[in-house]
Amino acid sequence: MFIQIMQRIISLENKVLEQGDELEELRGNLANLIRLAVVEKASKTTIDIKTGDNEVKGVPFFVFCSGKVSHYRRPSVGELCLLVNLGSGNNLNNAVALMGLPSNKYPVPTTKENEVMVDYGNGMTELYNIESGRLVAKYPGGYEIHADSKQIGKNELEGDSVQKGNHQIEGDTKQKGNIEATKEISDGVRSMSEDRNLFNAHDHICSKPGSPSTPPGVNQ
Repeated sequence: MFIQIMQRIISLENKVLEQGDELEELRGNLANLIRLAVVEKASKTTIDIKTGDNEVKGVPFFVFCSGKVSHYRRPSVGELCLLVNLGSGNNLNNAVALMGLPSNKYPVPTTKENEVMVDYGNGMTELYNIESGRLVAKYPGGYEIHADSKQIGKNELEGDSVQKGNHQIEGDTKQKGNIEATKEISDGVRSMSEDRNLFNAHDHICSKPGSPSTPPGVNQ
């Protein structure tokens, strides 16, 4: 009887030890489920990261969207990310990286409640104020648009403007300053060069009755 009790106790002890090992393995798996990582290298669709003492190469990273509508931004070296382990155990080869955590190196561009802002770097920013509805965009390198354009409302331009191609305006136009044209300027009747030819070709009648007609003194 005593021997049977001891065998039963030993059996229970072995099961407790087995469960302890399983719990320890489970704890390790949970610890590796989501980890904070830092980008060490970025390529087209994957990044190399470091999380704790572990270095993992070729980790796919999330983008804002990737379907019929898609978006791409390559992560930056030193950027923080969340490493989500889709596998099990200490093997992080099946992990993916969730980008977008602010850090001291890459802080958020604004913390104001009513502002939505994108900072592209090198001075290029887009700032939208939700309350006023005003968008302020700064493009130091300029911008290029391939599209037909229709504007409703006022347009104020400060600085130089270069227009290539045809430009059609419906409505009144007010110009402050000189207008210089290298080619023709026309109204609804004829061009300015045609007006100039008419002026230079006709005779001017003197104010006194019977005075002869004379050509214009100065050609246009």
